[in-house]
Amino acid sequence: MKKYSEIKHIFKKGIIYLLPLYVLWFLYIEFMPMYYNRPTNTRWYFLKETLAGKYKIQKANKIFLGESRLNAGINFTKIPGAYSFASGGSTPVEMYYILKQYLQKHHKPDTIFYSISPRFFSEMFAFWHYAVRNNVISYSEFEEILSEKVKQDTVLGRFAKADYFLYKADYLAYYQDDVLYNYVFTGYNENKKMIAEMQQMKGGRPHPGLRDSCSELNYETKYSHFIPAPLLENYFDKTLAFYKEQDIKLIFFSMPMNSSSFEKLNPEFVREYQRFMQKYQQKYPEFNISDSLYAYPDTLFGDASHLNLKGKEKFTELFLSEFIKINN
Repeated sequence: MKKYSEIKHIFKKGIIYLLPLYVLWFLYIEFMPMYYNRPTNTRWYFLKETLAGKYKIQKANKIFLGESRLNAGINFTKIPGAYSFASGGSTPVEMYYILKQYLQKHHKPDTIFYSISPRFFSEMFAFWHYAVRNNVISYSEFEEILSEKVKQDTVLGRFAKADYFLYKADYLAYYQDDVLYNYVFTGYNENKKMIAEMQQMKGGRPHPGLRDSCSELNYETKYSHFIPAPLLENYFDKTLAFYKEQDIKLIFFSMPMNSSSFEKLNPEFVREYQRFMQKYQQKYPEFNISDSLYAYPDTLFGDASHLNLKGKEKFTELFLSEFIKINN
């Protein structure tokens, strides 16, 4: 009994000492993200603050949604009336809520240009580490996502509610890498500069670490079949239905792959992807939904998935001559 009392006493003292530290940590994480965030989290923080109205954007009639391949591949400053919310690792889930939040404070665009790579119809990458962590997904939106999920779908992980709580409680393990990277307080100037760049680039983001050429294989070469996760397909359909309801034009397309990856794609994977897109083109004939997977030379890629500056220039020229023509 005495031993139990001693343990209880030590436990209480531990809580008394640790609680103030946790409160300081919580306040630091909640109110000082500019000081500790690494670039990818700064990107999502910038999106959240832009959607909330902190960072002003000009009226845009062309909104770009998707993930990092889109941001790396298009110079949005060359496209009149353009603004990009594309962000690394995004799936149809994140992009659905980003546009809905955008419409709460901004004018409805004429056209959405939408590009999600095949990989992000099958798996999630940004949802927890970036979208939830940076409050891009609200609790009510999270509850809606859970209500859309079928029991057999594991794309959100096994303990989604617990994970959400830990992110909202600023659990140390989910933030420590960024904090250590910026030595607690040194990230502010770098992040401020990055936000200024993204504003200047009309929502674009300079993609880091790109080389002059890359023949490495991308994620899609690992797949034998194209099997969309039920939740992600559900949100793709939900997204298209929302655009139709809002009377917004949609042009969906894939970004190019490097030729080394394209040559290694499983033919069945390609056929299944094409059938998937054709199904939605038939369901939404008023939209332009491309089923094409295609390649650019390796010399136009900076890594296995992203165009380098030469590739960006080439694709932007193509976009201006072809996609804008479709839109008009």
